[in-house]
Amino acid sequence: MWVPTSKNHLENSEAKVLSKVRMEFEGQFVELENGESVRTLVFSPGKPGIPLVLVHGFGAAVGTWVKNYDSLAADRTVYALDQIGFGRSSRPTFSTEADEAEDQLVEGLEQWRKAMGVESFILLGHSLGGYVSAGYSLRYPQHVRHLILADPWGFPDKPKGADDEWPIRLRIIRAVANRFNLLSALRAAGPAGPGLFQRARADLQETFSDYFPDSTIMDYMYHCNVQEASGEIAMKSLMEGFGWATNPMLSRVSQLDKRIRMSFIYGEYSWMGPSAGLQLRRTFGTSRVTVDIVPNASHHVFAEAGVFNSLVNHYCRVVDPSTRRSVLRTTL
Repeated sequence: MWVPTSKNHLENSEAKVLSKVRMEFEGQFVELENGESVRTLVFSPGKPGIPLVLVHGFGAAVGTWVKNYDSLAADRTVYALDQIGFGRSSRPTFSTEADEAEDQLVEGLEQWRKAMGVESFILLGHSLGGYVSAGYSLRYPQHVRHLILADPWGFPDKPKGADDEWPIRLRIIRAVANRFNLLSALRAAGPAGPGLFQRARADLQETFSDYFPDSTIMDYMYHCNVQEASGEIAMKSLMEGFGWATNPMLSRVSQLDKRIRMSFIYGEYSWMGPSAGLQLRRTFGTSRVTVDIVPNASHHVFAEAGVFNSLVNHYCRVVDPSTRRSVLRTTL
């Protein structure tokens, strides 16, 4: 086969990544009303307290939270899922319209919630998962006890002339990405794809090197990203130009139910930047919005697991007094 991958490759690479998790967990495929299935991991099932739901970002899947599970599930049930279109979940055909693509992702999360029978939870989304989690919280606020946004994508409005500031090399990449599916080049590389991916995303290898000094995480991410194109089509549909959201969340979350607090976590060196979270904190005050910066972290802020896990556990304990403890915070 031209692209050296398969569902079995992805299954095996996921198992190798998850072998680093110390606590036991349940892995399953949750069938939705529409016939799609969602790859789901459940940690500490049946534990009292408010559960935590983890929603990954673009090109990621349940394995990317490998550094977080043992800590986050110590006091509560934790659910992690591959969003539809990603990882080992179903890969449906997404609309090329931003509103409809967002609706598919949000409704996929709601159908998953119904199938799992989880009535209320703390919702944590990273990057694209943050965008989807915010959209979900706007539509289904009755199920969300607290919204945690880790380096969320798609919040700021696109500044005028933003595309003109890009260097020529990046403008070329942007032009190609706007014409083709975001990961088509990786598939087109065929047998050279794994090596190309490792060179292009050396940052991922460095980020997870304390857990995986070999190619384990890179193999997993490669197989996640060269399966049938689906989630990347949704991402492309959501984008305006390259990197900006067609329907930015910054103004939309002003309509969020006042009972839902938002906690933003940014990496100190992330390309996202904390401007959206800081603007919302100025607008709504610290009683509704908190902003924390993780030192030395990049966009994959959750990989700086010590500080990140402490922050998330802190937010969860504020919502769930039965598990409250003190925690170090790094607030901007």
